[in-house]
Amino acid sequence: MFKYKILAVIIVIVYFLQPFFFSNGGIGADSLSYFGIAADLPNPETNLFPLGYPILLRVLYNVVYDWFWASKILNILFVIGILGFSYFRKFYFRETVLLFTGKTCFFVFLQAMSEGPFIFLLYFLFYFLHQIFAEKNRGFQNAVMASIILIVMFSVRYSGIYIYASFLLFFVLMFFKIRKAFYFKPLMLFGVLSGTGIFSYLLFNYLVFGTFT
Repeated sequence: MFKYKILAVIIVIVYFLQPFFFSNGGIGADSLSYFGIAADLPNPETNLFPLGYPILLRVLYNVVYDWFWASKILNILFVIGILGFSYFRKFYFRETVLLFTGKTCFFVFLQAMSEGPFIFLLYFLFYFLHQIFAEKNRGFQNAVMASIILIVMFSVRYSGIYIYASFLLFFVLMFFKIRKAFYFKPLMLFGVLSGTGIFSYLLFNYLVFGTFT
């Protein structure tokens, strides 16, 4: 396990330094759109992208007064957060470290894009869904936490709707097989709360901007 701890430290260092070795520093066209939405807060003029990531950017910008550094600090906090949680909670630490050695995460946490917070939240969604199946006595608490995370994920990227849709498909196909299982009611609660939150955000978009997305 010691070698994975060392590798985790190396990952954090590499992920922090990597933007300085790219010509654009990880700032692309979409990044500028996110910065623009964040700069307009608390009165956004567009729902081209959901507001979750711009809100995070604005919070960090109010501390460092630089959009580049706000995005980079967020990304490195996401990396440290996932690795630290995985280690201290003993939640597949080795596999998590190895995941960060792949080019997918390397690319995601290089860019000033909503993929970073989305993957960060996805990791914790996996954790709480995992706990629904693993912890009999805390199923409803885990379901509430998973619901909150999925709603926030949708507020970060509209593609979060596909995760919710895949859950609904699983629930329908497995309904008769799992209806007597201890995790059935927590999963149902997760579906109801998540759906309500996602619909509420879509309604907010429609009322404020005139379109759902």
